[in-house]
Amino acid sequence: MRTARAKVVNGKIVTRTKFPEGTKLVLVVDEARPPIVIDEEDERAFAEAVVAVREGKTIPVGTVREILRRL
Repeated sequence: MRTARAKVVNGKIVTRTKFPEGTKLVLVVDEARPPIVIDEEDERAFAEAVVAVREGKTIPVGTVREILRRL
């Protein structure tokens, strides 16, 4: 899947990206989102998680999927 950016000008979608004739596109509106605010505890947990990943202490993706299926 390729992605491209575009904007609406005078009611029409305008992009610099070239697509072959007949290409089907799915458009997703890129709405402004409020900034994510995290507290010190969340920031600390995130930093610890980054260190764990760098050290190879991760959970296999299959295990994560199994956990999510149980929810």
